[in-house]
Amino acid sequence: MPEKFDWLKDEMKDFKTLSKLPIILKFLKGRVKGPDDITKCTLCPNMCRNACPVGIVDGSETTSPSGKSKIGFLLRENVLEKNKENVFPLYMCLSCGCCEKYCPFDFSVSDILRPIKTNAVDKGIIQDELKEVLKNLEKYGYPYGKLKTNEKAESKIKNKKQKILYLSGCSFRENFPGVILKALKLFEKLGHNVEIISEEKCCGIPAYHIGDMKTFKKLAKENTKIINDFNPEIIVTSCPSCTYSYKNLYRESGFEINAPVFHITEFLKDNISDFKMKSGKNMDFTFHDPCKLVHGLKQPNIFSEFLEKILNNDVKKPWRNGENTFCCGYGGSSICRINPKLGDEIAYERLKELADFSNNIITTCPSCKLAFENAKKTIDKEVNIYDIIEFIDLLSDK
Repeated sequence: MPEKFDWLKDEMKDFKTLSKLPIILKFLKGRVKGPDDITKCTLCPNMCRNACPVGIVDGSETTSPSGKSKIGFLLRENVLEKNKENVFPLYMCLSCGCCEKYCPFDFSVSDILRPIKTNAVDKGIIQDELKEVLKNLEKYGYPYGKLKTNEKAESKIKNKKQKILYLSGCSFRENFPGVILKALKLFEKLGHNVEIISEEKCCGIPAYHIGDMKTFKKLAKENTKIINDFNPEIIVTSCPSCTYSYKNLYRESGFEINAPVFHITEFLKDNISDFKMKSGKNMDFTFHDPCKLVHGLKQPNIFSEFLEKILNNDVKKPWRNGENTFCCGYGGSSICRINPKLGDEIAYERLKELADFSNNIITTCPSCKLAFENAKKTIDKEVNIYDIIEFIDLLSDK
């Protein structure tokens, strides 16, 4: 795999100034004082474009990583007027972090653009399609409106002195509540006591990506108190974005959860060794690495390693896996709301690649499952989409 600086070395190999290469590389890595991050991103030759799902599928210079940074720079410098039309391209970002791998500065474009989006939101410049989700988050703490009580899940709780607090995330609660029940069953089968919050609020990451930091911090404060009051030994989440929020974003915002937080894949990898799986299934399958697990939580290989651990046959790795994963199209909380057609096209692009490897696709993110369940209606072959909890339930001894 080429290293991120190889292109620069090749371009400069015939220059007489080759002796200056070390200082140039130090500058690119930010170790020499120079332009700020957004300026460097704006002037970069855009090596990340070939990794950006939006840039690949949309094909527009405006929505490429460098294109968005240029617009962000012009907005920040007041060259462009701050209005909905000019701010709109900044939301054509999945916040997936795929650009970071090929960036010589190790930037995530979404991190660079967030302060500019926050400034716009603070000035009341909010895309119409995002107003409802922000209103719901502020009023109910849930992007879909009034919180729903998962009574079936709560009725399974017997012991009020639980070890694990399981946080399922908004997408499972809204779209796949049956997976939550399977998760509780799995924890119990593994010998763990588990508790849930019946009216679990959103972690706040949709507001964070949109740039509404006031609502994000409000939810972070409320959730930190609720979670700490449960006094769990550990916290396990099904959504990588939730894990990233509770572990990273809350701490950065001054809110500290007292218990360690694990994504379900991290938890299962260390707790599944004695779990008996059915033999003789001979299922043909492949997998999808969620972006936030790979780039946000810095666990690029944990999912494939876990699958290899619980299955005897080799895992069929798709072309884009690990650090080279391709976003499902529903990340970042914005594109699927303000440009759903583009989100679905990105989901189709990814699902089509996965389906070339197998008709059975496993992921470990509720949003990815939702994206692929919608996209599979448009591809010309039958595919099955499993969350890791569903997959283990399918293969496990009952």
